[in-house]
Amino acid sequence: MRKIALFLLCFAALLPSSGRVFAAEEGRGKWDESTAGRWESLPVRHVGATDNGISIEVTMSPGTGVSYRRVGRWAAGPAALRLAADNVNTRGNDYLPGEATFPASVTFVFGDDSLKLGARRRVGLFLKQLWNGFTPSGIRLTYAWGNGLPVGSMYRLREEETVFVVAGPEEAGKTISSTRRLGDDFRAAYGRPPKGPVTEVRVSARRPSREKGPVRASITVRFPAPQE
Repeated sequence: MRKIALFLLCFAALLPSSGRVFAAEEGRGKWDESTAGRWESLPVRHVGATDNGISIEVTMSPGTGVSYRRVGRWAAGPAALRLAADNVNTRGNDYLPGEATFPASVTFVFGDDSLKLGARRRVGLFLKQLWNGFTPSGIRLTYAWGNGLPVGSMYRLREEETVFVVAGPEEAGKTISSTRRLGDDFRAAYGRPPKGPVTEVRVSARRPSREKGPVRASITVRFPAPQE
């Protein structure tokens, strides 16, 4: 038991540090802030939260990143996204989990859902995440400002995470708005409807330490999206 407790303490020390909590008002729209990567520091940022979303503006020097997380239970309805970035991250590989660091991304987690991967594969994923960082449990849909892949690409970054590229280098300096129907995107990615609701929303902006120069990015999420 002592060895297990020591392992858990060491593991907890490696997790990204938590920061402030943002809320539109007491008890509503709460978002937890943390560094986006294990070794990163927080960038210059401005944040505003509402009862159904968040807006952030960041100026990221290399080696900085930030992530915002909100937990709840929502039907897989429409999500309104608005992303902007004036540069991309060119020194990684968008297809590799350990290197896919997007300047702006939004992830919707279906925590009640999963794939049948088997015990051996689960252990292998756990060991990889000890180094690369842990992902939320469940199936994830990530909408990203890609670093080089064609806009409109959909691919499996991990077995339980599908990435949709909504913008890239050619859109640098622009603001991209999109309303995504999460239930439809889940079916397109996994061939079936989700088994449960969205249980977590994550908003992230990252600039790896190997990159040169800063990135200015902004992300706005409204979920559930306002009815038009």
